[in-house]
Amino acid sequence: MRYLLKIDSFLRNHKRMVAGILGALILVSLLGLKFVRYNNNIESMLPMDEAVQQAMRFLRESNFSDKLVISLRLNDPAYTTDDLILAADRLAASISSPLVKQVTSGINSGNFLPEMIFFLQYLGQLTPPASLEDLKNQLTPEGLTERLAFIYRQSLTPQSSFLMPFLRADPFNLSAPLLSNIEKLSRASGYDVTVNRGHFLSPDGRSAMIIVKTSVLLTEGFGSRKIIDYLQSKLRDVAGYINADIIAGHMHTVANEDTIKKDIRLTAGIAALGFIFLFLFLFNDWRALIIFAMPLGAVLITTLVTFFIFGSLSYFVIGLSTVIAGITLDYGIYVYIAVRKAGNQLATLDKIRQPMIFGALTTVSVFIVFFFSSVAGYHQLAFFSNFTIMLCLLFALFILPHFIKQEPALAKPTQKDPPPIPHSKTADYSLIGGWLVLMVIALILSCGLRFNSDITQFDAVTPQVLKSEEEFRKNWGNHKLPAVLVVQAPNLQSAYEINDRLSRQAAAAIGQENFTSLAYLWPAEADRRKNLAAWVKFWQPPQVNRLKELISVSGPLYNFSDDAFAPFYRILENPAPVEIEPSGLAFFTQLKEQFLLKNGAHYQVLSYFPDDEQFIEKLRLIKENFPGSFLVSRKSFSRQIAQALTGEFLFLITLAILATAGLTGLLLKSLRLMALASVPVITALALTGGITRLAGLSLNIPSIIAAMVVIGLVSDYGIFMVYYCKYKYETGTITAVTLAALTTLIGAGVLLFARHPVLFSVGVVMTSGVLFGYLSSLLVIPVLYRVWNNKNAPPI
Repeated sequence: MRYLLKIDSFLRNHKRMVAGILGALILVSLLGLKFVRYNNNIESMLPMDEAVQQAMRFLRESNFSDKLVISLRLNDPAYTTDDLILAADRLAASISSPLVKQVTSGINSGNFLPEMIFFLQYLGQLTPPASLEDLKNQLTPEGLTERLAFIYRQSLTPQSSFLMPFLRADPFNLSAPLLSNIEKLSRASGYDVTVNRGHFLSPDGRSAMIIVKTSVLLTEGFGSRKIIDYLQSKLRDVAGYINADIIAGHMHTVANEDTIKKDIRLTAGIAALGFIFLFLFLFNDWRALIIFAMPLGAVLITTLVTFFIFGSLSYFVIGLSTVIAGITLDYGIYVYIAVRKAGNQLATLDKIRQPMIFGALTTVSVFIVFFFSSVAGYHQLAFFSNFTIMLCLLFALFILPHFIKQEPALAKPTQKDPPPIPHSKTADYSLIGGWLVLMVIALILSCGLRFNSDITQFDAVTPQVLKSEEEFRKNWGNHKLPAVLVVQAPNLQSAYEINDRLSRQAAAAIGQENFTSLAYLWPAEADRRKNLAAWVKFWQPPQVNRLKELISVSGPLYNFSDDAFAPFYRILENPAPVEIEPSGLAFFTQLKEQFLLKNGAHYQVLSYFPDDEQFIEKLRLIKENFPGSFLVSRKSFSRQIAQALTGEFLFLITLAILATAGLTGLLLKSLRLMALASVPVITALALTGGITRLAGLSLNIPSIIAAMVVIGLVSDYGIFMVYYCKYKYETGTITAVTLAALTTLIGAGVLLFARHPVLFSVGVVMTSGVLFGYLSSLLVIPVLYRVWNNKNAPPI
């Protein structure tokens, strides 16, 4: 007490100096905002679960996160594919930026045929022994004659310039499975792409695709905006007969950032108007401006401190600043009402200091719990909130009283409170009964709540982006994006071998038609050696000579000379040696970009399959037999996050409830009073759950976080009301609690106007939770206190 007297005396005598120092500190913080860096990296809001982080590392380091697709579509029937290709070439040639690593509009079709003929030198390694057994039927005079007749008919078709070189190198069509696999591999992305004159075109020839590879990952907010802005500037120069859209995860990153920024401006503006309304119509005292200035100053100071500690500030945290401001306004209101009613003596502050401190500590304890979370973004939220709360608490207790005067009408020490409002036991029991019935109904409704773990529910993408993506799916095949099964090994040879074994099991489990793997085109080295051994054994010199003799007899019937199939003879006589992978083939290199990654000291081989639950479950069992392998899918990723956070949040909620209960018990020192103080918490959680169910909404991660904050907030109302009922201090408790709830409702309620799903979810839970918690503290606690203690509670 002696120290408090000294502090109070010093601040009273030097209040102008203290105000000047605080003003300078706030001004420095305001000027420092231009140096603060913000981020909207989604990774900071994900748990440190091994499976989740592994999936995020894969997405970050793979070829998926650094690619953007530009889709060009003819919108005028007067223009043709030639015009489309010309426009695509011009656009691709104009894209040149440090942010762009590569621009691909197709493949060099002129090199494709020579490369495929060169690839046939690996026929021996890629032809299974079973195919050689089938070949025996063609190595007869009748079979060969029939085959030569077919080749002759092909030579008369318009496509003969393409087909004949290929048929000369592979007269028995042994490469047909290889070509089929190459086509399947090229469609692993889930879209129908054809190559026309070296360009990626849609099946109807009215759309062209340009792939832009960038150094910017889709999780980088500022980089995403730069690359999107650059590409959109180039699209403005595209001819008017073409619609151009950018399809990329970067578009979602930018859209979410834009939505959050707009929401912050909107909610901050509405909250400011609400607080101004309170000041003008309820307080009617210019000194009340200090109450509203305190949270603003604390938020500014905390923003700069948080930036220095964490290096950047999350837009998610800034988006919740209006809620935090509403929370911290409570402390100034409690002091303001008490001082205006009873004066600014230490005796007045002693009456409200304990419930204020313990009320603040209950809220702080809830946020402290977030430090035990594995989600890094929650640590920043906890620090930002608690630092702001403690600053405002100190301002309210030690500085604010010296700038407020007692109301003249209440200056007389003999002024007494009005007499209690008459009440009856019947009315009290009726209210308690109605409250209990409402609680039972709410709890029954809450039991039907579902938890939605799909992370796409938090994607605040704009309608324009959704429309572009829908058009893209319509033009390029309306397919779902596939899931990915990844195997990894310390070297390339081992990676191919593991992928081969896993692909066999996967094909057996879900069908080869549902599983796209590089192993079907390029098997493991051991398998290729076996195939080559069988090939060499089959094509012994006597067999090759017999084939030449048959062709020399039947060939002239169709104008084929003895050396017409010399390319095939060379493949038989000099098969390619077994190597880890073919080299010098552009088409194989392009395929590898989708199926093979070099990740540090490891190689990763990717296989694709439909993102359906039945396939995910079967392949999840298979991958357990291959250490280091993992699944990446939207459905699986959402489930992994849910599994990682479910247990964690149960633990955090338990900690929050125990901390709140412990602090409440430490202040009230009575189990009965603790039970009364918990009424707002129980009511808020039950009725919020019921309202959420009735509104057709589901639980999600933000709503659970908001519910934890509600626990800390409404417990303050319970503490103040129980304290008021017990000690009957004339410090304006009812007015203070009402105004505190009103300011918090303004801070949380403005989030109902937010378009971003995360902020909206928080707004729904906090608005309903604070409203029901306040009403129950005001109406239910005094009645329960009267009934339970068989004595009068103070008037309401």
